[in-house]
Amino acid sequence: MNNKASNSTMNTPTALASWMRGLARELALQGCDAQALFAQVGLDFSLLDSPEARYPVHQTTLLWQAAVHATGDETLGLKAIRHITPATFHAVGLSVMASETLEQAFGRMRRFADLVTDASEIDLLSSASEFVVELKLKEGAQPAHQSTDGFLCLLANAGKGLGEPGLMPLRVELSRPEPHPRHRDYFERSFDAPLLFGCKAMRLVFALATVQTRLKGANPLIAEHLDQASLAAIERLKPANSASRLLRTWVVDQLDKGAPSIEQAAAYMNMSVRNLQRKLADEGSSLAAIVDEIRQGEAQRRLKHTQDSLTAIALDLGFSDASAFSRACKRWFGKSPSDVRDI
Repeated sequence: MNNKASNSTMNTPTALASWMRGLARELALQGCDAQALFAQVGLDFSLLDSPEARYPVHQTTLLWQAAVHATGDETLGLKAIRHITPATFHAVGLSVMASETLEQAFGRMRRFADLVTDASEIDLLSSASEFVVELKLKEGAQPAHQSTDGFLCLLANAGKGLGEPGLMPLRVELSRPEPHPRHRDYFERSFDAPLLFGCKAMRLVFALATVQTRLKGANPLIAEHLDQASLAAIERLKPANSASRLLRTWVVDQLDKGAPSIEQAAAYMNMSVRNLQRKLADEGSSLAAIVDEIRQGEAQRRLKHTQDSLTAIALDLGFSDASAFSRACKRWFGKSPSDVRDI
């Protein structure tokens, strides 16, 4: 990764620089000097075309604020995404395009969210009839309203982007204040769903049947290859000596003996349990998250590309039995292992 791409520490939230390309292009359309605004807040304009460059979120927040002040346009976040393509988000955007359902697409966004930004995370919740996509800000992260406006609008319109215009949310809940009346209509047209402002959480609420509808452009094989590219890109974001990166290889070798304990991991890393937990937390990770990510990727690969029995896969991945493996698959993919294999 270009060293100029991150002038922050690991504790400073960052986002892909290419995400700001949409804002730069919208500013140019509105007659503003985008390069001057970037320089004003200390951002290197040349990094917009660097695939893995990242900007500190506190500086992009200043940029959004300066851009709104310069244009008087509260809808900049919604307009900026008109200039965004799937490739803007690295391999994640492309794998989303090849997903079999919106449920899978959102699952990929959740799994690889750190590749786009480590300032927030995506939580997925489902009930008997509804499916909720919630954007949660991480501690210390305060992105501009326009940034979350644009990202949530992209998520809300994911069905349209995948060629299924009817797959829209039942409602959208935004934590931002209600926009000025002259901008309200643009918000409603952009989200194309009932909007609620000033909410405690930022959520998209879909009918469960909507997110489980099979998409016409589904290509599971391509999506899986792109998932591997996303995993590799996430690993490149971590320093070579990061605790999570060092643990990952060790965990892979331990899984057939069962999920390793934090005590075992600390002994391998030659540090105390508390110190290891603190290091992993500083990197936005945990032993449980590392184990879960490895299991999910390997489960998908073996279910799709081998004829190994479900029990064999379960035991090799450190589950106590096939039932525990099945519950994990339901959580990861929204399907049983057999259903994942049959698609």
